[in-house]
Amino acid sequence: MHCSGIRKLTRTRTGAVSLEFAFVMPIFILIITSTFLGGMWIHQTQQYAAIAKFLGRKAIVRGAMAEKLGSWGPSTMAGTIGDGTEIGTLLADKYSNGKPLDIYYQLIWPDGGNNGVSGHRVEITISSYDPSVVLSPSTLDLSASVVLQLAH
Repeated sequence: MHCSGIRKLTRTRTGAVSLEFAFVMPIFILIITSTFLGGMWIHQTQQYAAIAKFLGRKAIVRGAMAEKLGSWGPSTMAGTIGDGTEIGTLLADKYSNGKPLDIYYQLIWPDGGNNGVSGHRVEITISSYDPSVVLSPSTLDLSASVVLQLAH
């Protein structure tokens, strides 16, 4: 009689382990998936920031007094990577082996001018949505911005 009591206890415990597994596994998968997706989101945001800084360094030397390079601005410049414009091609050559991407860039001169001596600035935004069309992006849309003072 003592042996059958142990077997009954073992069978009951086996069912409990299966039930615990059924409750814990979805939570575990959710945590692992969230960690993976969060890491991808952070990585992509860092990539957008790197693109914004790169384009910012190119833009600050393209002020009104940039003789050899030619000037950019002060009117807003926008497009996508690889869109065939000078900026789009520059970004495509650097970041996508010349291929177009659905990543948007926008350059704005918030001070209304393009003169580094006067302290004018340029604001660069890189985003996964078109900033000229979307007024309030969703929480899943990515963007990075940088504001730099013009050098020339």
